[in-house]
Amino acid sequence: MKFYRPPGKIFILMTVIFSLCFSKIAIADEKPVQIPNAEVKSLPVKPPANTLSSSKFDRNTLGCVLPLSGQYADWGNKARDAILLATEAVDEKNNPLWKVIFEDSRGLPEDIKTAIANLANAENVIAIIAVTGGAEAMDAAREADKWKVPLILITPKEGVTSAGEYVFQNFLTPRQQIKALAKYALDDLNCAIFSILYPQDDYGKEMAKNFREEVMRLGGKVEKEISYDKNQTDFKEEISKLTGVKVSAPQRKGTNQEENKDTVSVDFEALFIPDSYTRAKLITSQLDFYNVKDFNLLGTSLWHSPNLLKSDAQYLEGAIFVDSFFAHSSYLETSNFVEVYYKKYKREPENIEALAYDTAAIITGTLDNKEIKTREQFAAALNKVENYNGSTGNFYFDSNRVAQKTAFILRVENGQLEQVK
Repeated sequence: MKFYRPPGKIFILMTVIFSLCFSKIAIADEKPVQIPNAEVKSLPVKPPANTLSSSKFDRNTLGCVLPLSGQYADWGNKARDAILLATEAVDEKNNPLWKVIFEDSRGLPEDIKTAIANLANAENVIAIIAVTGGAEAMDAAREADKWKVPLILITPKEGVTSAGEYVFQNFLTPRQQIKALAKYALDDLNCAIFSILYPQDDYGKEMAKNFREEVMRLGGKVEKEISYDKNQTDFKEEISKLTGVKVSAPQRKGTNQEENKDTVSVDFEALFIPDSYTRAKLITSQLDFYNVKDFNLLGTSLWHSPNLLKSDAQYLEGAIFVDSFFAHSSYLETSNFVEVYYKKYKREPENIEALAYDTAAIITGTLDNKEIKTREQFAAALNKVENYNGSTGNFYFDSNRVAQKTAFILRVENGQLEQVK
């Protein structure tokens, strides 16, 4: 696999990111396709004794820790499908080149730690892929560092790679999302003055803070920051604070209600709403009801759902948000991945599959170098990859071993999603 740099050129809690972001993945009716080179191991009762990991390992054996059962089994099994697809290469005798061993974490910290210890020692894998939420990501990272086994975490948790030099992260982190969104708003939408309407939860507060800091760093201004209770449904008071006037239901003066509404002016050019797509649609419908218009609407990856435009799409017309993957992207690598994935599993992949596929592919691609004979050499080689061109765009691991990723900038246009950058 060839790596290259293209010309000219991205702390969410577990309950937030996986219930709001990955819950958008519809549960497939069909069972995952079984591939001969995959094994699903049951966890040992106890992890191996606390001794150094064996120096004898199989450079063609990859370990994976996924929630294959429990609350998050849906996306765990979809990640499994993508990893199997990325590692199904065979030699000239039709023998699998890669052996993949899966451990079921059930999304539980202790099971994750036990699985990593088992893969590093008993199974002697060259590296491990783990899909975790924010709450247990650091536990996984520390366990991998203890056994000195390279671990690539697919997790939104910021700062997780600080656990040790064997820990990598492949995810479009919240901070990366904000950087891409703010830059696009200032550079491409020519916005300089912003307001933020955010929920009073950890995700909303963190994203609002990141957005304010990034806008100010780029030379913009945040005019207003208004919070709301995460369970409320009536936003009249918050909209009044946004506009600076007490809003009320529009009065009808004739037969054409649209022509007889007085537009409520605002003193900002873009409004950022870091919340779920359902809440974003509820808020924007009320903004429209009170005739608050003439500004850009910005959101996060939580907006990206198959249900986003199924109803009330007119209220989101022109809205911009970011994500780590867009199945209908014009990128060649993305469209190629979508094609082979759909052919294999008869469904369209989403974020979790794309991230898992790219993570497995960058591991196998790096190991194409036969001079890599130790885990330490593999980790060092992974650090030196300048740019990997995958289904989730271009990325490389920075000095902190965090993937610096391309953000897909998406816009609602005529009731459909399109990629604008």
